Amino acid sequence: MDVRIDYISNGLKTIIRIAGRLSSTAVTHLEKACNPIEKPAVIDLSNLLFADDDGINAIRAIADKGAQVRGASPFVQLLLDNASRREPDGEI
Repeated sequence: MDVRIDYISNGLKTIIRIAGRLSSTAVTHLEKACNPIEKPAVIDLSNLLFADDDGINAIRAIADKGAQVRGASPFVQLLLDNASRREPDGEI
């Protein structure tokens, strides 16, 4: 399995569950699905094993729009944290 993206809406908020490996090939699908979400959203990363740079940047962009990120493994959290410290030219 490369990646599985599930969207669950309970009327009050939307939960986006990402499982597997999020790579640049799935980022466009993730972004298109998340763009119309107006209510509070949660990105559940509890089953995300890996994300490449494009995947991490997509998660961060969704979070920057107000989504709450939860359930990241220590490894995925490290990737997210390192991405936030990078300079625009990619240097840390």
